[in-house]
Amino acid sequence: MQLIFVNLFLSCISSVIGNFCYWNTGCPYKYLSSETPYNLVRGDIRDSVVKLNGCEPVSVWGIFRHGKRYPEATTGKTMQEAVSLRQDIISSYQRGHSSLCAQDIENLHNWQYDPTIFEDKQDITEEGRKEMLFLGKRFREAFPKIMNDLHDANFRSAKGMWLENSIKEFVKGLGNPNLVIDPPKTAFDDIAPYLSCEKSLDSNPKMYTEIEKYLNTSDYLVVKDRIQRRTGKEKLTIDNVSALYNLCRYTWSGIDSTTSPWCALFTKDDLQVLEYEEDLKHYYENGYGLSINEIFGGMPLADLWRNFDRVRSGEGKKLVAYVTHAKTLDQIYTALGLFNDTNPKAARRDADRKWRSSIMSGYSANLVAVLNKCTNEVDDYNIVFYMNEEPIRSICADGVCSWLEFEHKFRSFVNTNFDFCQFLN
Repeated sequence: MQLIFVNLFLSCISSVIGNFCYWNTGCPYKYLSSETPYNLVRGDIRDSVVKLNGCEPVSVWGIFRHGKRYPEATTGKTMQEAVSLRQDIISSYQRGHSSLCAQDIENLHNWQYDPTIFEDKQDITEEGRKEMLFLGKRFREAFPKIMNDLHDANFRSAKGMWLENSIKEFVKGLGNPNLVIDPPKTAFDDIAPYLSCEKSLDSNPKMYTEIEKYLNTSDYLVVKDRIQRRTGKEKLTIDNVSALYNLCRYTWSGIDSTTSPWCALFTKDDLQVLEYEEDLKHYYENGYGLSINEIFGGMPLADLWRNFDRVRSGEGKKLVAYVTHAKTLDQIYTALGLFNDTNPKAARRDADRKWRSSIMSGYSANLVAVLNKCTNEVDDYNIVFYMNEEPIRSICADGVCSWLEFEHKFRSFVNTNFDFCQFLN
């Protein structure tokens, strides 16, 4: 009798554990590839500024991805179509054909439909505005001596309303209404150089090969089956899964610390698999999978070198801030030789991989370099790099580049050119 009771008790525990409930999970999985809200992965530059004895920051150079934006037209349309599955999911639960929890179903039912999400507004969302505004405020507090005297600064974005409004919000956060933002360049743009020969370049076919392979692995097919069972739908297409994943990503607020009820359709394992699919896309299209990306990434880094070299000569800008696309950030890290997994494959998803688009190129992601002038060092200048407001130590030993190290790593980027584009037409 006692043995029967124990078996029954264990069976109940197993049943409860197996019924994953999103609404009360203590630590929801937050890595959503390039649609990751900035607040979920950022540090705080005010706390993480590297302070070196005898050294004072004299110039800051930063390149930022735009804030959270509305989905593009095609993505928005598929998301809008996927919203119609909501009633099917609720009905399946009511018929006892869904493994979702009651509270998750209630939250999905109460979710407020906002058609503006899907209207291809080509702009940043209110959350995106706050991401960039608060970024500017934190930088103002972290580098008060530089930010309080910005007669010598350069602000610019690539062309596009969502990019131009992002730089406006960042500058607004700096607290000086007299700052001037340069207009976007209409022809070649060194902060989005790939656009100048984008029409001439085909996407890397290996990207599609690896993704197609991955979508046919047990790793992905198990996820697809699990989502079908959690929703109670008899059959979901790959496009359905992608659209539901986008609903989860675009309706999660990092600023308000509010998760999306659409994310209840996915377990942590599901989200990790879908993130890896996105990482494959970024790696093969924006990163090491296409050798030309290293060249594209060199142009913004040439600008960094030139500015700090001029500051060292008594010229240059105290602050340079650019806003660009996720692709440019991926290309910059490729040019620097960072986060290389050496041809990730569909057959093996590495949980410890280096290439993580959620961190490298989520909304408002950034790479910032700070030039310090020192009085007690043999080398009178050094440079500290930050990624998403945290020191990044992989560019130079211990995270601090001497001027000689910086010159060795960055001066060659000045020779970057794109003459090859004309031969690709």
